[in-house]
Amino acid sequence: MPRLVDHQERRRSIIESTWRLIAEQGIENASMRDIARECGYAAPGVLAHYFPNKDALLLASYDLICERTNERIAEHTAGRRGISALRSMCLEIIPADPLTVVEARVAISFWQRAQTEDALRAVGRETMLHWRELMLGFLSQAEHDGECAPLPDPDAVTDELLSIMMGLHVTSMLDPDAITWSRQRHLVERALARLT
Repeated sequence: MPRLVDHQERRRSIIESTWRLIAEQGIENASMRDIARECGYAAPGVLAHYFPNKDALLLASYDLICERTNERIAEHTAGRRGISALRSMCLEIIPADPLTVVEARVAISFWQRAQTEDALRAVGRETMLHWRELMLGFLSQAEHDGECAPLPDPDAVTDELLSIMMGLHVTSMLDPDAITWSRQRHLVERALARLT
């Protein structure tokens, strides 16, 4: 009897292998042949059953990073509101453990390509819009609950927090010894303290 293949699981496994290669070699140096080898396949033709070309694979990889980050945010903000929810959200976005460090390395590679590729930019933009909406909601709760004074420009606060987190992706990759997890958390806490 032939073995049943979980195509969704295999697709995800290919994407995760792609992440590892991009994190190690960079996005331009990760060929379909390299990715197939990393997945344990002799030739890249097997990948075509799941992704018609490298661009489709890269788009799916970036999309999964955003999806996983959003799942972690939803999990860690459930039952929280205001500043507490905002803190939990920020701490899920910054690269803090081996998995999120790999995700950050891969995301940075995608950001470079997103400058010229509309599909990648659309995924990133959609994720950022989702995060802005969540943050604005948490800030509104914080104002309502008296955790912070009324904010004259909540959009500016949101943009500042997003810029800090995206900046931490870059600086923690450039100087991981200085921009450690504890340092990143400290910087997030400083930004949130200014609100209260």
